[in-house]
Amino acid sequence: MAWAGIEEQGEAMPLKIHHLHGLGPVGSAQFLAPPRHEYAILENVSQKLQLAYNRKALRLGSDETG
Repeated sequence: MAWAGIEEQGEAMPLKIHHLHGLGPVGSAQFLAPPRHEYAILENVSQKLQLAYNRKALRLGSDETG
């Protein structure tokens, strides 16, 4: 907002939308399709999650038979 000399937030978004519209469908596509984040679960975290899952499954299984 400071770069454009805009003082009110309510003014900033409509201006951005108008500028994107002016770029057309092809020009604005890069701004409307942000990259997806990729998540990588570390092996030690995966092992801890699996252990917790197995413990919970055992507890639930013993509750049903008791």
